Amino acid sequence: MCQTAICCACIILTCIHIMRHLIAICLFLVLLAGVKGQIPRTNSGQFEYTGEIIAENIPRIMEKARSFFNQPFLVHWDSIAREDQSENMEVTGTGHITVKAKQRGLSMPSPIPVSLRLKIEIRNGHYRYTINHFVVNGKDGGIRFPLEDKPDSVKSILYDQLIQNTHKRVSFMIGWLKKYMKGEE
Repeated sequence: MCQTAICCACIILTCIHIMRHLIAICLFLVLLAGVKGQIPRTNSGQFEYTGEIIAENIPRIMEKARSFFNQPFLVHWDSIAREDQSENMEVTGTGHITVKAKQRGLSMPSPIPVSLRLKIEIRNGHYRYTINHFVVNGKDGGIRFPLEDKPDSVKSILYDQLIQNTHKRVSFMIGWLKKYMKGEE
């Protein structure tokens, strides 16, 4: 009888130990699900994505940087400027992406253009991308504002959707840029 009591106590303690771990894992998953992507900010508070990657074949990378702006499914480019030097190059494009967000409670999400600037710099065996100057362009002459500065007239839920969906779209664009520059597209 004493051994049975000891076995039951061991089983109960083991179950409690396992339940503690399961509760911790469930809590972690709940907290993780609530975490949203965040657009990185510069020290001055402006939204900006940057990255620097080693380039093995500079002439090929320069050609890839020039042709990257020919892909209209990523960004609707309004203007592209290029500055070439022998081993250095800078290509800058301004355009807009379309982000979906609900403008009213139960409505369907509608497309909202968000302007941006992408600069690709090739220097010293590296290429660096910078994506910044995000501006929300309201449809049909609606409100226009820098994405970093939420106007009082814009509802918080709409603003949060703009931030989250812009982050998703730009993150996809950066992933595509990296693959494209490697020749994996």
